[in-house]
Amino acid sequence: MKSIVKSQYSRNQIGNQQSLIDNRKDGVALIVVMWVLVIVSLIVSSFAFEMKLEAKIISAQRKRFKADQLARAGIELAKAMIAFQEDPLEGDDIIYDDPWLAQAAHIDEGIPVTYSEELGDGTITLNIDFEKGRRSIRKLNVEGWHELFAQTGIPSSEWDELYGCLVDWQDENDLAQLNGAESDDSFYRERGYECKNAPVDTVDELLLIKGWTEEIVYGTPPEKMEETEYPLTGLAQHLTIWGDGKVNPNSASDTVLRSLYLSEDMIEAIMEMRLGPDGEYGTDDDGLTQEDFNALGLDASLFTLQPEYATITVEGEIGGTVSKIYSVFRLGEKQPTPLFWLEER
Repeated sequence: MKSIVKSQYSRNQIGNQQSLIDNRKDGVALIVVMWVLVIVSLIVSSFAFEMKLEAKIISAQRKRFKADQLARAGIELAKAMIAFQEDPLEGDDIIYDDPWLAQAAHIDEGIPVTYSEELGDGTITLNIDFEKGRRSIRKLNVEGWHELFAQTGIPSSEWDELYGCLVDWQDENDLAQLNGAESDDSFYRERGYECKNAPVDTVDELLLIKGWTEEIVYGTPPEKMEETEYPLTGLAQHLTIWGDGKVNPNSASDTVLRSLYLSEDMIEAIMEMRLGPDGEYGTDDDGLTQEDFNALGLDASLFTLQPEYATITVEGEIGGTVSKIYSVFRLGEKQPTPLFWLEER
């Protein structure tokens, strides 16, 4: 009898142990399943994040590509505007039916043009300006430089050094001008380069010359205006390296006109006649004509109405993504010839 009870107890004990083992197995399996679910969810989340990130990258690349193409399309539109020649036999009504043709008609007279066009979901904004509205760095004499220095707020105490250092930067010899600086000057030795001994190739190059600070070239930064007693307006906007030195009164600023020693009355007359008979800016009759040029008695050795070099700045924008092209073209041929090209993103 004891044997039977003991045997039954053993079987019960074994059964309990087996049940406990089974329960433990079920718990382990549940934990494994939970871990698998966690890992799978992490993998899925990772895939979803990567897909979302890739979608954003692809979208940004697509917008960038479209913005680039819009900017290039703007250059082609500007070239078409420059190549457009007004036919007086067709009459004004036909010429000015299209907005961009209305703007193109001004280009022959050297009048700056700004035009914007929506294209699909994007926008093209272009500006055509003319280098003859500025003073040539290579043609300016000392008096012209001094007048520009004065017009842009540079103290007269700095004029001689600025001009002397500019001459030494460009001349072929190593003899320093009075108030100038050649390659042996400590300014150049500390920076590890020498005077170029050749003409300036870009307006930005002026920053390499002793005394020609960023503030002198580009003006006092907006954030420093309040704390500066005598802010500078900057020379760069009035300078160019292109052309023969003649200035187009249709695109020249009053600062440039003053640097040519014109009286205030003459400058006022030019600015007024540039508005055309209706006296309003941005209308079809804007710009000095050859008759106006002759009536004002402008010196043909200093002034011209014939544009020669055009600066084309184009922005292509789509969905907040902007692509910008800055370029310079030579005019006077069937197709404008590119001379300078800079893309900004």
